[in-house]
Amino acid sequence: MNDFELYLGPINGTVKVTVQKKKIKNVHLKVFRSFEVFLSVPEQVPDEWIQSFLSDHVKWIDDQITKYKKTSGYNNLLDIKNGSSIQYLGKDMRIHKEASLKNYVEVDEKIIHLYVIDQTNEELIQKLFNKWWRESARKVYQKEVDSYYDRVIRKYNIDKPTIIIKKMKTLWGSCTPQKCKITFNEYLLKANLRCIQYVVLHELTHLLYPNHNVEFYNFLTIHMPDWKERKMQLDTEVVQGL
Repeated sequence: MNDFELYLGPINGTVKVTVQKKKIKNVHLKVFRSFEVFLSVPEQVPDEWIQSFLSDHVKWIDDQITKYKKTSGYNNLLDIKNGSSIQYLGKDMRIHKEASLKNYVEVDEKIIHLYVIDQTNEELIQKLFNKWWRESARKVYQKEVDSYYDRVIRKYNIDKPTIIIKKMKTLWGSCTPQKCKITFNEYLLKANLRCIQYVVLHELTHLLYPNHNVEFYNFLTIHMPDWKERKMQLDTEVVQGL
């Protein structure tokens, strides 16, 4: 993993681009709402090509960061404020703090209600939200894993995988077939259910085909013919990627 510095202009200045060389065929450039920039390239790509590629995409990177700065309070799970907006299951939701005799969370069509004993205790409120978010993610992911496992994977005599929820910067999910374990990004809960289902089936497919080979994609296409559209929606609506 290498870091490249890229000058975007007088407004956004210089950014660090984290470059990962992997066993992949295509190039993937992503800008996150945290203003972090990641580039994944095939292992054999020389640094000169990487520098040239980044130079060609300065405007695109600059535009994404500028857009995120204009909505810096939006979609930030690490600093929950009353009235702020986040994505939840593909919907734009408002955070609303309310006084209560106990701490709990409720969700309606457009609002995530944080009922708290002490509305001035920001640390407690953040912990309450984090706990609810991760529990919600586990519930949603587990339901989809159970469903696709029963319908698609079980007949191949493969054990149902254990799922782990954690924060990940560059992956929506990862699979360790030898341990029958799938890790999901807790931020995936921002996406709508169709996109979550794509990630679930993608990772379950790795239990049969560990590598991204022709057999892997044929299997994925048979069981989810529109997976490319779902992936595109995920990459454009939850994180801007190129």
